[in-house]
Amino acid sequence: MARRWAALLAAVGLVAAALGLAAPAQADTQQLKVATYNIYLGADLGPLALAQTPQELVTRAGIAYGQVVATDFPSRARAISRLLRNDRPEVIGLQEVALWKKGPLDGRLHTTYDFLDILLRELRSAGLHYRAAAVDTTGTITLPISAKERVSFTNRDVILVQDGLPVTNAQSHLYAAKFSFTTPFGVTFTFPRGWSAVDVALKGKGKGKQARVRVATTHLQPGVPPIRNAQGQELHAALAQSPYPVTALGDFNALPTDATGPYGTFTNGGYDDAWQTTHGPGDGFTAIQDPDLRNLPSKLSARIDYVFYQPAHLSAVSAHLVGDKVKDRTPTGLWPSDHAGLVVRLRLQ
Repeated sequence: MARRWAALLAAVGLVAAALGLAAPAQADTQQLKVATYNIYLGADLGPLALAQTPQELVTRAGIAYGQVVATDFPSRARAISRLLRNDRPEVIGLQEVALWKKGPLDGRLHTTYDFLDILLRELRSAGLHYRAAAVDTTGTITLPISAKERVSFTNRDVILVQDGLPVTNAQSHLYAAKFSFTTPFGVTFTFPRGWSAVDVALKGKGKGKQARVRVATTHLQPGVPPIRNAQGQELHAALAQSPYPVTALGDFNALPTDATGPYGTFTNGGYDDAWQTTHGPGDGFTAIQDPDLRNLPSKLSARIDYVFYQPAHLSAVSAHLVGDKVKDRTPTGLWPSDHAGLVVRLRLQ
């Protein structure tokens, strides 16, 4: 009888293989799907630095806020939510999660666009339930936009985690290295940057084990390589203290060819690049569309958003972009962001 059962089980196994049915996962197989997405603050603030007079700064600030309205984050958040619904990453690192407020020059400001609240609501509408596990607020700028009104912009990086996913040790920090500049009329602006991290607990299958992965996200300084490089080194050093395997994801504002920048800091310092591991060095472009988000064709032509991981503890199973195709745009023709998002599946060794 035992031989008959063995033969029957073997036959069932052969049939399953012939039909392409997947074998059960190994007991200790643990995977974590992560995503990084710079969701675009809604306007190009670079022209503000070119203002030669206070009056010109007001004019440029008004133009920038008008662009925030025109790039319509509520509709873009809906598009982003639809894209993420297909992948359902457990952890999402977001950059440029803006908070915009407006009000009279001498009165109280009220919120006009809270990108975090808007996106969480759209995710829920798409059947996805996340919470903000760590929020890195890097500063607020307040400027007049006319003779009667002013606006404020608060920049944030956020780690979202699926409801029910255990996380501990949520932390957010500002970098010591920061960019400052002074206008020709004597006004100084300082732009801090920072990073956040959480320890994600994954329960092992079958043996009651629990593994943890530290997931960090950041948005490094664009356009000023010495400051950007210092921030990358600061992040790498901070994550070296982790007792758990680490994945660092975000907008690093550095090309893969920049060996002296953050890319070199991480890939020469114990990390692999998930896109390159799974696809090779080509393609994978994540930046950058026009500020009004209406360009056609796509202008994504640089790879500056990454998921780095420690190959001694983790392996990259897959990686793909979202928000990079014409069909991903909103009904009114806006790209979901000026960046594409990157979704990566990691496996614990």
